[in-house]
Amino acid sequence: MSPPRLPIAGHKASLTIAVLFALITLSLSEPALLWVMLLAGCSVMVRVALYLGWYHSAPSVRTINLLAVLCAIALAWFGVSLGLLLSMVNLLIMACALKLMIMTRRKDFLQLFTAMLFLIGCGFIFAQSISALTMYLVLLGLALLSLLSAFAPSLALIKQLRLLGMMFIQAAPIAVMLFLIMPQLSPLWKMPTAKSTATGLSEQVTPGDIASLSQSSELAFTASFDENLPPASERYWRALTLEDFDGKTWSVSQIRRDLRTQFQKQSNEFSPSVSGTSFRYQVIAEPTGQRWLYGIDIASPDGQSANELIWQGHDYQLIAREPLMSKRAYRLISYPAASLNSGHTRFDKNLNLRIPESGNPRTQALASQLRQRFSSDAEYAQAIMQRFADPVYRYTLEPEPMQTNPVDMFLFDKQAGFCSHYASTMAYLLRLANIPARMVTGYHGGEEISPNVFTVRQYDAHAWVEAWLGERGWVRFDPTSVVAPARLEFGLQRALEESGETINASAFDGLYQSAGFTELRRFFANVDYLWSRWVLGFDAHSQRNLFKRLLGELSAGKLAILFVCVLFLIAALLALYFLPSWQRQRIVQHQRLYLLGVEAVASYAGIPRSTQPPQRYCESIKPHLPEAARTSFENLTLAFIDASYRQRASSGLVSEMKQSLKQLRRNLRRKK
Repeated sequence: MSPPRLPIAGHKASLTIAVLFALITLSLSEPALLWVMLLAGCSVMVRVALYLGWYHSAPSVRTINLLAVLCAIALAWFGVSLGLLLSMVNLLIMACALKLMIMTRRKDFLQLFTAMLFLIGCGFIFAQSISALTMYLVLLGLALLSLLSAFAPSLALIKQLRLLGMMFIQAAPIAVMLFLIMPQLSPLWKMPTAKSTATGLSEQVTPGDIASLSQSSELAFTASFDENLPPASERYWRALTLEDFDGKTWSVSQIRRDLRTQFQKQSNEFSPSVSGTSFRYQVIAEPTGQRWLYGIDIASPDGQSANELIWQGHDYQLIAREPLMSKRAYRLISYPAASLNSGHTRFDKNLNLRIPESGNPRTQALASQLRQRFSSDAEYAQAIMQRFADPVYRYTLEPEPMQTNPVDMFLFDKQAGFCSHYASTMAYLLRLANIPARMVTGYHGGEEISPNVFTVRQYDAHAWVEAWLGERGWVRFDPTSVVAPARLEFGLQRALEESGETINASAFDGLYQSAGFTELRRFFANVDYLWSRWVLGFDAHSQRNLFKRLLGELSAGKLAILFVCVLFLIAALLALYFLPSWQRQRIVQHQRLYLLGVEAVASYAGIPRSTQPPQRYCESIKPHLPEAARTSFENLTLAFIDASYRQRASSGLVSEMKQSLKQLRRNLRRKK
């Protein structure tokens, strides 16, 4: 038997939902498997071909069932490496694709519509920016438009859009109230690791790597200070502490990493001693797929929620307890005047004195000469800084390659490099003089987009040195401050201008740097920050603070009263929205029975009644109904017409209509 003809195939609602599915699948291209996306594309093409009349029948149910089994086996195979969340997303896309190809009735349409609402919700797991919100709101509007096209095909497009707009306006206050009062629970799933490494810092740095970040304007994080601000030159945002050096590359020590893991298992957290002035601030970090966080030394978690998120290492590094797979907000308190002299052990000293057994002989000779002249560790470090202050050393984004003995080549031959070149060389010189030293990478500076709010981008990436100077503890030395002081005071762009270089030079530089474009960029950056802070950053701690402002000291009784009040308010809004329409649409019993019958046959055959008179609709839909159902629907229609021409339907007619409706439903169920 050939597959049944599709009554809904030529309906514009089928085309709308196919386009919607294509757009949703494209928006989920990151978590979706390639073959799943190809399956989705094929299903959309099948639906478009049916709509255009190129085909008059859908694939058979047997074919789709076989395809579903093969796809399920393939997904089970790949699902082992994907993880539960990505497997479920791909399963949902696959199910929608298969359902789209065999959609024949409005019941199928409603099932597909519901599944696509879940797919739109899945999109917010992977993208939560303002642009993503706008995109998914448009897709939600398109989904509702397809629903209107299916159930109100005679309604003009402008009226459908007006109705959609009214629905969004009515839903907005209810959504806001539910967002504020519903418990802010942790996700029930674990975010998957990104497919590719995100742009940003790395646990391994070869001089020149950070220079490549200077060409990226991607946002690293946003920081908002409560009151006090550190001076621009002192905004050193620590991210990574690099203690291993092989003569060319600095990296996070594997020994330090193993020790950190052991401390975390034992809940042995580092608590540095702090004193002096402090400032509080919130950081909203962009997703990196990594665990390191950003803070100004000495930084400590501020509040219980921050303590639950952050683990502080003995190297003063802030580490998230879970990888940053989405934007993460946390609060810190920093003590810039405090000394980094807590927790230094023989292990730390030995770790930060390790040097390669060979290589860079000229640098070793220089270190020996300087050490003979300066026995004091502090004086020795200052001597290195003075050497870099020589005008012969230049700050550049495009240093020449240095393959063999890179420190020697940089220090004596090329004498031009980026911050990581100078920091790497100085840390190596310090270790050669038996002074514990390490390289720290992070960011410096930031752009103020509104009062006390700063955005820090990848081109603000920076590297500096920490040396252990006895009782003073770890002391920061930044060779860039003497090579290119404008870099710390005014930013990277000014420092490069003094060297005759630019960032991302293009024909549009004049436009990008114009006052109008700068203000527009800051405006959008501020909007993104507000969205991240007040919506994405609204967690259980923020909710608790909000309730305290409203209710004072919290108790179970007060929270219950608040919850009930909000529910009553939502119920009142719903009543305000829908009671007038319910009053207008009240119908008598015989009309209700007939409409239930029309709904049943329309759902079965996929042919809406639209504006057809009862008798004509009955004649047009009879060929698509089973024999027994035809008779039942015809009896129901005749009884309805008879009752409509009387002032009041008799109880006998109403009973007859009830019986016909009951038989109609039974006959339709038998044939499904």
